[in-house]
Amino acid sequence: MKKYLSDKNFMAGFIFLFISLFYLANAFLIETKGLVSVEADFMPKIYGTLLLISSSVLLISSYLKLRTKKENVEKAATDWKRIFAVLGLIFVYVLSMEYLGFILVSIPFLFCLSLLLTPDYVKKVYWIYAVFSVILPVIAYFLFSYYLSLTMPSGIFF
Repeated sequence: MKKYLSDKNFMAGFIFLFISLFYLANAFLIETKGLVSVEADFMPKIYGTLLLISSSVLLISSYLKLRTKKENVEKAATDWKRIFAVLGLIFVYVLSMEYLGFILVSIPFLFCLSLLLTPDYVKKVYWIYAVFSVILPVIAYFLFSYYLSLTMPSGIFF
């Protein structure tokens, strides 16, 4: 039983099974008028059903995989320094976005995040991180601003 509780896929399937059941039960409680064939309850029922099916598949496939697995469960060490560094980086990102703007804050944020989340056994390619960190915020800013007409935090420069 311990190997099932320690497996991430099994636990995710188990948790999302109950979430999908709760979601689906509430989707059937949505009030409809019966005036049109597709009403407000249609998409929530579809999403709930898809979540129920996918969580059931994940739960069953994890169970079948773990059933044949031996009880030898190794516990991986958690890298708390990286976790707190990412949380701190997100905190600074959110606080400084209002003052400096989306583009100027997102570029160093994405670069530092790429460095932090790259595993130690993977060679870091800094020029790819730099290009990615510049292009992604600029494209996102212009897509949201001009095509979707949503205002992004502009800060003091944009």
